[in-house]
Amino acid sequence: MKVRPTYECRLYMGSVNYATKESYLQDQVELFCGKVQEDYRVVIPVRISTTTFISETDYREKGWEIAAIDYPRLNFSKKQIHNFMLHLGKHLLQEFNQRTICIVEDSSWFRRGKIIMLENKYG
Repeated sequence: MKVRPTYECRLYMGSVNYATKESYLQDQVELFCGKVQEDYRVVIPVRISTTTFISETDYREKGWEIAAIDYPRLNFSKKQIHNFMLHLGKHLLQEFNQRTICIVEDSSWFRRGKIIMLENKYG
């Protein structure tokens, strides 16, 4: 058995359009992610999981965690995965009119993890 260090990059987005307050379905997010993958120079697979954002007792929003790992058979570098997730996050921010999308990178034995906040420009 071979054991090696891994890398995972995740982004988090809500299901509600910031301007219209309408909710999106996971099928819409999956289809859009597939289109972004097809238009990108390499196809980096992602995993999409549902999550719920909670703030005290009066706020709940469904959303998604979208993750990519350095799956050994595909041989993508951490930089390639990071750049793709940043690209995907920027497109999701615009397409689904999100206020914020967070991109989270795992920590490793040689560096701390990192969180990048993508924010839409609202007046």
